[in-house]
Amino acid sequence: MMKKYFTIGLMLILISLITFNVLAEDKIVIKHMEPGDDAKLGYVHEFADAYMAKNPNVEIEIIEVGWGNIYQKMMSMAQAGTMPDVVYVGSRWIPVLAEMDAIQPLDNFMTEDKVNDYSDSLLNTANYKENQYGLPRAYSTKTLFYRTDLIDSPPETWEELVEVAKEVQANNEGMYGMGISGAKHVSTTSQFFNYLFQAGGKVFNEAGEPVLNSEEGVKALQFYVDLYREHKVTPNPVEYNREELPTLFSTGKIAMFVCGPWGKSIIGRQPENEETPYQTALLPKGEHRKSILVSDSYVMAKDAGQEAWDYLNYITNYNNQTYYDYEYGSVPVMKEAADSRRFQQDEFFKTFLDTIETGEPQPLPIVWETFEDILTDSIQAALMGDMTPQAALDQAVERIKSENIAPVK
Repeated sequence: MMKKYFTIGLMLILISLITFNVLAEDKIVIKHMEPGDDAKLGYVHEFADAYMAKNPNVEIEIIEVGWGNIYQKMMSMAQAGTMPDVVYVGSRWIPVLAEMDAIQPLDNFMTEDKVNDYSDSLLNTANYKENQYGLPRAYSTKTLFYRTDLIDSPPETWEELVEVAKEVQANNEGMYGMGISGAKHVSTTSQFFNYLFQAGGKVFNEAGEPVLNSEEGVKALQFYVDLYREHKVTPNPVEYNREELPTLFSTGKIAMFVCGPWGKSIIGRQPENEETPYQTALLPKGEHRKSILVSDSYVMAKDAGQEAWDYLNYITNYNNQTYYDYEYGSVPVMKEAADSRRFQQDEFFKTFLDTIETGEPQPLPIVWETFEDILTDSIQAALMGDMTPQAALDQAVERIKSENIAPVK
């Protein structure tokens, strides 16, 4: 009798194991690759766990990777045809992934309501050749950080920027009036593009051809160079990238700099502090009041299907996106959230929101890394006086053409 019960028990265990394996095999597995620190990745796991709780037939596999490694890892996967279903990318990488046929347009998935969640200028940061390849997850506009104890009224124009910077230097020994970046770093291009757009210039024309060396482009680079070489209101730009400027600011080395909202966390103090009180202001205008819009986006692999979209749609819905923005300290992505009291009553953040309307999307060359090298080489050559701004930008345009990385339509 005991042997019989033992046999029945064993059979039940085997049946349970088989059933479990079948159910496990039936689960839909969605691979999601995300770069970032522990805080950011914590939100990613939180949203994935909530989605799996609502959809027990789905398993979300989070692939964690550092920002320093994601580009190479992503490109290797794209070349091998093993791209994860959902990937968080710098929107500047969308063109090369699209040209490799590694990701798919999202236009057929996005409803009208989904489209209307975002401003047109923000959607354009993840739009390539008139196809919406990415859903913006995080983005930044840029504002002027300035010392409120040293500057009564922030400068409104390029001319006033120089005047205020010189006045601060004259009254504060050992301090520069302004900080700009020129190091071999992605932020040098972004810093220069603010001035390029303010001068009325463009990186590429409507046909996708490089036009950096236009009259407006040369005017912008000349002003950028003059801040260092003629007006002498900034420390050597080639020694610093943008993310190092807040530290110079917090230690009393500079009185103004341009940055995104993360500048506050690098400064390490709230605006109302006794040591270096500060606030943000709209960027001083050239011909126009402009600021570069830079975003990070979620993309979907070429072969990802409806299940991946359903998950992506969930983690980027209004509630989840706005919760992420507020808790992580980002500029709100959703139009409606940007108008909410939570963000509008924060004086520091409100300036970044006011800049959205005049934001200009970051250009999207086919291969960003090559483009970045070309631009920083030319900007540095002009800053060091090795080339005139005209010659430096002429060289940049020729190199962009020879590398065949312009998004010619």
